[in-house]
Amino acid sequence: MVRMRRRQSGFTLLELVVTLAVVSILAAIALPSFFGETRKSNASAEVQPLFSDLRVRLEEHMQEHGRYPAGAGETTWNPSAPPSTTRVPLDLTLAAWLPLKLRTSGEDRVFCRYTFQTGAANDGANIVGTEAAARFAFTAPPTEWYYLLAKCDMDGDGAVFSWYFASSVDPVIRKVDEGR
Repeated sequence: MVRMRRRQSGFTLLELVVTLAVVSILAAIALPSFFGETRKSNASAEVQPLFSDLRVRLEEHMQEHGRYPAGAGETTWNPSAPPSTTRVPLDLTLAAWLPLKLRTSGEDRVFCRYTFQTGAANDGANIVGTEAAARFAFTAPPTEWYYLLAKCDMDGDGAVFSWYFASSVDPVIRKVDEGR
């Protein structure tokens, strides 16, 4: 009488360990990319509408008064605390921000810090040595001008910041180190 052995099916321990290692490696590669994209989209979702509102307010001021309001400059950030991964409200009582007549609900909070600068035609004095000049090669145009600047710390490391820039010359939002 011949006995037939039944073959057992399943995975060996070695096969399970190899599979687990491959899945771990793929996760280690994919997760930072996923979180980076999330940070980028969070920053863009905040910066885009605020820049749009600031542009409208600056242009309204220009129409009403024949010039842009005095800029806040890159030494006055709004909010004044360093950028962080915690949302805080904009300070609409800052003297430079009052002429813009911004209105927000009590719920409006931001991750990034914002500033703007204005100048007369060919007035490069307000640009020399600024982040706008250094990072975005902004030069004063032959007409009255403004630029908007946002500084964000979306990854919370405090070392490298994301920078966002738009101006009266080019309203397209330019980005440096986006999502950082």
